[in-house]
Amino acid sequence: MKKVILFSLIWVAVMACDEKKQNVNPQTESVKTSIVPYRQLTTVPASDAELKVDLQEIADSRCPANAACITMGSVQMKFLVSDAQSQTDVKVSFSGDRKGGSQTFTLNGQAYELKVSKVLPYPVTTQSPKLDDYQVSLSIEKK
Repeated sequence: MKKVILFSLIWVAVMACDEKKQNVNPQTESVKTSIVPYRQLTTVPASDAELKVDLQEIADSRCPANAACITMGSVQMKFLVSDAQSQTDVKVSFSGDRKGGSQTFTLNGQAYELKVSKVLPYPVTTQSPKLDDYQVSLSIEKK
């Protein structure tokens, strides 16, 4: 009988913990990631706005995939972000780690955050990518 009671208490405790885990996850709005090719004006959704993004400059100093380096390096990018009324330059440094690269900027009095999640192609020692080959995955969120 003691085993049944003990088993019942453990089962209730496990179920209570499982219910708490389900309630802890906040309901967040999904942010759409867009791919922006080098020098091609691209429309990127940002909450309730549509912004135009142009990747104007890129400087890639990441360690090539088939090399051994002391540091992983980074990619420096300059974007021109605009809406119907104004535009601004946004400079972002992307190191490829879990945080990616992000930069906060203001456009028409509204604050936004531009987040870079991926920069392709990844360099290799045998060949340098052409600027026209670069594509940046990014998202923009209203702050």
